[in-house]
Amino acid sequence: METARIRERLFELHDEKYRDFQAKLIPEVDPGRMIGVRTPDLRALAKEIKDDPETTEFLASLPHGYFDEDQLHAFVISEIKDYEECLRLTDEFLPYVNNWATCDQLSPKAFRKNNDELIHHVLRWVTSDKVYTARFGIGMLMQHYLDDKFDPAYPAAVSSVRSDEYYVNMMIAWYFATALAKQYEAAVPYIEGYLLDAWVHNKAIQKCVESRRISDGTKEYLKTLRVRAKDPKEIRIKRIAYFEGILNEAEKVLRSESDCEENGFGDRFAALGAYYASDVWKDDFAADEAGLLPRDLPRGVLSEDGIYDVLTEFGK
Repeated sequence: METARIRERLFELHDEKYRDFQAKLIPEVDPGRMIGVRTPDLRALAKEIKDDPETTEFLASLPHGYFDEDQLHAFVISEIKDYEECLRLTDEFLPYVNNWATCDQLSPKAFRKNNDELIHHVLRWVTSDKVYTARFGIGMLMQHYLDDKFDPAYPAAVSSVRSDEYYVNMMIAWYFATALAKQYEAAVPYIEGYLLDAWVHNKAIQKCVESRRISDGTKEYLKTLRVRAKDPKEIRIKRIAYFEGILNEAEKVLRSESDCEENGFGDRFAALGAYYASDVWKDDFAADEAGLLPRDLPRGVLSEDGIYDVLTEFGK
């Protein structure tokens, strides 16, 4: 279907009351760009036009003039069965995504059966400096890689993302709340070790408390880990002490020559590696150099050689 005809169809499907309602939910979109087409109608239109050769023109006409065209674009990509084509169109579209709704509606079906190859692109998106590309990447990790394709490296990658953008931080919190429901042992060290931004940390706990997938006992425990904004120094000390404990545990595992997975230690060790690679560790190291930590605080984890040697030994 030609681009001009697609726009005509969208206006034929418009609903003014829905447009006004939607404008309140998505404040980052200019209301003047909203036509007001309901999601079921957009999905139906996407299925109708996805195999039409003329739709290629629509997919290439970026940026679109209307929010509803962006939504339709996301739904069309989501229906494409060819993985390589779907990936190409996703990469072309992501720089033009400018709101959470379009970002979250983009959920390509072709990705489901190509997780092993897709992960390289997902991790690239996660580290993007574009707000909605990063949000999309984290969302893909949450959607496709928290079950049988899970790897402890993935929460480490998400924890390393630092942003001032609300919609990135909300997705990080959402990811960790879901990870705590599906991969608790791997995710909880990032909460216990205070590796996340304080707002993200608390939001992830809030989402867990509101979730039906988290036990009451776990909810009560997570509540005890909430960050109080007035205590940044206290949180730093707790974090260093936590990872000092993991470092000591790692050294014991090495001395015993036992497998870290057999000891149930692999997930905590992955978090230790994430801490060492993070800007958080650099900040803690700088605080130590500046004499801002208690003298009696054990801090071998802030020794570059000490932690590096342990990580290297486990790498072998």
